[in-house]
Amino acid sequence: MKLLRPGLMPYGQALAWQLQLRTRLQEEMADDPVGYLLCLQHPPVVTLGKRGSLDDIFGLDQLLERGTQFYKIDRGGEATYHGPGQLVIYPIVKLDRLKIGVVDLIRGMAGCLGKALEEYGVFATYDCDHPGLWTVDTPARKIASVGMRVSRGVTTHGAAINLTNDITPFTLFVPCGMPNAPLTRLDDYCDETVDVDDFTDRFLAHFSAFLDRPFEEIEQEPPPVDDWVLPLAL
Repeated sequence: MKLLRPGLMPYGQALAWQLQLRTRLQEEMADDPVGYLLCLQHPPVVTLGKRGSLDDIFGLDQLLERGTQFYKIDRGGEATYHGPGQLVIYPIVKLDRLKIGVVDLIRGMAGCLGKALEEYGVFATYDCDHPGLWTVDTPARKIASVGMRVSRGVTTHGAAINLTNDITPFTLFVPCGMPNAPLTRLDDYCDETVDVDDFTDRFLAHFSAFLDRPFEEIEQEPPPVDDWVLPLAL
C-alpha cells in the first residue's frame, strides 16, 4: 500500500485528494492495486456526517472565532472536530483486494490505535455501541473517533485520535451525537509532550501487521486549490 504523510493539510484539500484517489482505484489507475493510506493533521474543522446537522453546533460563533471551517460529508455518524495535534487516518483502499469487510477494517484500525496507545501506558477499547476508542478510566473517555464510507468497493474517511490537540472545541457542539460525552487526549496521560510523528510510526507498524501489507511512503502532488472541496458558507 502507498503511504502519504503530507503533514498539516486543509480539510477541503484532503477530501478532494481522497475522492481523487478513490476514482483512480475504481478505474484501475492507482499506483497500488490495494490503495493508499493518508496520515495527516487538519487546521480547525468540524465535519458533519450523514446524521449530523448544524443544529448540533451550539457554540458556532466561538468556533468561527477560532477559524473553524464546516463540512457536510458522506461518512456515517454525526459531528466531530479535527485540529492540529490530532492524527487523522484515511485508508482509501479496495476492500476486495484486502479481503476484508469495512467493519473489520474499522475495528482493526481502532485496535491498532489502541496498541499504539498501550506503548505509552494508556489503555483503551473499541465500543461497538458508541464507535470509537474509549479509555478504561471511570468514567470512560473517548480518545478516538471512526467513520467511513464505501463507494463501489473503495473506502474513504477513517479515524482520528486526540494526541496533543486542544479538546476545548469539542465542548462547543454535540460530538458524535453524544451530549456531554467525556473526551480526552494522549498528552494528558504523559509526562512529556507526545510527538505526533512518533505515535504515527507506532500505529503504522501495528496497522501494517494487521493488514499483512507493507507501506511504501511516496511523494505525490495533492489537488491544487481550484479542485478543493469548499466548506459550508456560514
